[in-house]
Amino acid sequence: MSSARLRRHHEEAENSERWLLTYSDMITLLLALFVVLFSMSSINLKKYLEFKTGIVQSFASDSQHSILPKSSGLMPQVSLFARPAAMFGPALASLSRSAAAPNSAESSTALANQIRAALARRGVSGSAQVFVTARGVVVRILSDHVFFATDSATLEAAGNSVVDAVASVIAPLPNDISIEGYTDNQPIVGGPYSSNFELSAMRAVDVLLRLERVDGISPNRLSATGYGETHPVVPNTSPANMAENRRVDIVILSSQPPGL
Repeated sequence: MSSARLRRHHEEAENSERWLLTYSDMITLLLALFVVLFSMSSINLKKYLEFKTGIVQSFASDSQHSILPKSSGLMPQVSLFARPAAMFGPALASLSRSAAAPNSAESSTALANQIRAALARRGVSGSAQVFVTARGVVVRILSDHVFFATDSATLEAAGNSVVDAVASVIAPLPNDISIEGYTDNQPIVGGPYSSNFELSAMRAVDVLLRLERVDGISPNRLSATGYGETHPVVPNTSPANMAENRRVDIVILSSQPPGL
């Protein structure tokens, strides 16, 4: 047999056995996988219980103030806001009661009376109407009386007093506050504003900025809307009626949906 034939025969023998290398590699990898899976499935109960005890003790020094209640589970689902009085003591419960939102007709009426008293102390009780609706407590200020000059969106001194009086009562409350501007149906001619919508919106924004920047009410509670000549309280059929429709409402919104 020639040397060339011997070499070719030897190469064919090697090629026919290469599958053994692939097979052995696969078996080795499978063995390693099973070892890893087995080690993961084995639980040291003693170490598990020690770990659980350490987690619970790190969150609470005693059972009275424990955030994680006793249970068989490692990490029970507990809302930190579900029981504030039990977790943080009677002081927080008292604070929550003192700053409760006016959810009922009785509490809304009480809030309205507090606002009337604050207006009276500042001598501006005749400059605003305070009443209760399904939405909440409404403080209505007629623009011509104390709020703005004609076609102006800047608060005057008397308007500042009204807003500050309202703010002194509602500042500690959690309720959202909607400031809503309205005008009559007379078109705007000249001036910085092109429409009644723009004028009413800017008047509402001016009140909002006073509540935030001067009276310290969180901007997260505040919103401003301009309704223009829509939603009149009386028909725009006389100068007196039109003056009544030029207004800004400060609405302390009830946290309870209407009808409940």
